[in-house]
Amino acid sequence: MFSTLQQSHARFARSSRRINTILAVLGVWVLLGLVLEYGFHLPTGWVRVLETLDLLILLLFVAAQIGKVLRSPDRREYILEHRLEYALTIPLLAVLVLVPVAVWIFPDTVAELARQWHLRGLSSLLILLAQIVIVLSLFFGALRVSRRLTRMHIQPARLFIASFVLVIVLGALALLLPRATTQGITGIDALFTSASAVCVTGLITVDTPTAFTRLGQVIILLLIQIGGLGLMTFTTFFALFSGRLSIKERVLMQDLLSRENLGEIRRTLLQIVGVTLLIEAAGAVLLFVSWDDALFPSTGQRIFSSVFHSVSAFCNAGFSLFGDNLAGRAVAMNVQVNITIAGLIVLGGLGFITIVNLAGARPWARGSHRLHHRLTAQSRIVLASTGILIVAAATLFFALEYHNTLAGLRWWEKIMAAVFQSITTRTAGFNTIDTGAIAVPSTLLFLFLMFIGASPGSTGGGIKTTTAALLLLAGIHYIRGKKDIEIGHRTIPWSTVDRASAVLFFSLVILALSVFLVSMFEPFALIDILFECVSAMGTVGLSRGITFALADTSKIILIFTMLIGRVGALTLMMALTRRAPLSRVDYPTEQIMVG
Repeated sequence: MFSTLQQSHARFARSSRRINTILAVLGVWVLLGLVLEYGFHLPTGWVRVLETLDLLILLLFVAAQIGKVLRSPDRREYILEHRLEYALTIPLLAVLVLVPVAVWIFPDTVAELARQWHLRGLSSLLILLAQIVIVLSLFFGALRVSRRLTRMHIQPARLFIASFVLVIVLGALALLLPRATTQGITGIDALFTSASAVCVTGLITVDTPTAFTRLGQVIILLLIQIGGLGLMTFTTFFALFSGRLSIKERVLMQDLLSRENLGEIRRTLLQIVGVTLLIEAAGAVLLFVSWDDALFPSTGQRIFSSVFHSVSAFCNAGFSLFGDNLAGRAVAMNVQVNITIAGLIVLGGLGFITIVNLAGARPWARGSHRLHHRLTAQSRIVLASTGILIVAAATLFFALEYHNTLAGLRWWEKIMAAVFQSITTRTAGFNTIDTGAIAVPSTLLFLFLMFIGASPGSTGGGIKTTTAALLLLAGIHYIRGKKDIEIGHRTIPWSTVDRASAVLFFSLVILALSVFLVSMFEPFALIDILFECVSAMGTVGLSRGITFALADTSKIILIFTMLIGRVGALTLMMALTRRAPLSRVDYPTEQIMVG
């Protein structure tokens, strides 16, 4: 009996591999067809051929999925392991059966719906469904490949960096499609834009609203969303619904999410994605009802702009569909828009773990209930440092720019502009004033804020607020002669301070190298080059107006700077070096003079 069952499983595995190989080959061809159809301007005849191929692949996809279920020794278990695919297959099978029946019974109604949806009858509807299915099936295939990679013996830091590089390259290729731009774009500009979007920076070498078509803007939006959450977070999240996570996958995500308990990985991933979608959806709704009616000629453009700016703000990307970012008076002085975008930036910069911890904290509870629902030491540092930086920076900017960029504004508009700059400067990159016109003291303030950046586990860059806070506290405690660093009745280990010192050191080294290299190829003032490099390193996106005029070599340097700023300087160093073996010898201690 057992031998028969083994043979049945072996036959099923062989047939499944053959079917998957065939579908993979066909999927690649269809993917190329989709790229040709939507990315290039093709004659009508070519489009019809590609659409016919899509229909054939749709039928093969459904037939293959049904065939695998019928040949499976344990059909129920197989469907549960591939529930995402079959959640897609079953509705498609119903459509393939019901649509022809509907056409036969209600031909006039179907024809009217096709006319309203601008479809060429039933075939156009099926083609649209086929294309959606093909894209999703290819995504599931990529998901399986990603899961195999996580099970290999690859250092998590290297896999993390490689995922960003892969998305940047694919994004650049997508932006090079003829239908993604209005008048074409160079390869280096496409790579720079893709890197800026994936690294949620916001620096641009071409004007986003005028250089890119709606397709190109959608590609940028997807790159921002993937870059904000991280490709590994995306793939592992969907892996939760397509099967159980392996131990290696859990360990990998434990390293990336900095969680102590493997059992928390599933819940943390669900919370991260759920919180992101919820906040972005709420932000899009608020922006939709806040925009000035004169900004958009149609409701569709207003909806897309609301979604785009909500995602860009929460992911701290700084990309905008307005030519002057948010500096136009219709946007800059709109109170509702300012509050919404500033709120999205703050929430995105706090970090997913802090948001979840803040939502679950119950400071009013007592006893054991308060023990399980308390703010962690990290959340306390993040909230305190964020609040202090916002208030202090807004006050300083208000005082420094009162008679400069804030001149001519009413008193409450000056306060609103100052608060917005103090929030956006640390990592978001939106601006409601002319950044290139600010005075030198304000520029130095911006450099300080951009270098600190957002909080750990967030969509922003920089050395992070916790790093700056811990180093400051460590210095204060050392001067006062205190042995330990205590926050919220918790002792912070000195190993964490050592890590913070390493982050600061390597960030300064990479920043200095970036400034040195760019200054070799650019004639601009040092403060402008420094501002550009710090903005790239902190994934901020603010500029003093030199980005459009940079040489290609400088753009490449900034691409690497943005990537390092997004993944972290310390992560890069860990990826480039091997972990030293544990030493079994303890040498005598000797003091070295420092300071």
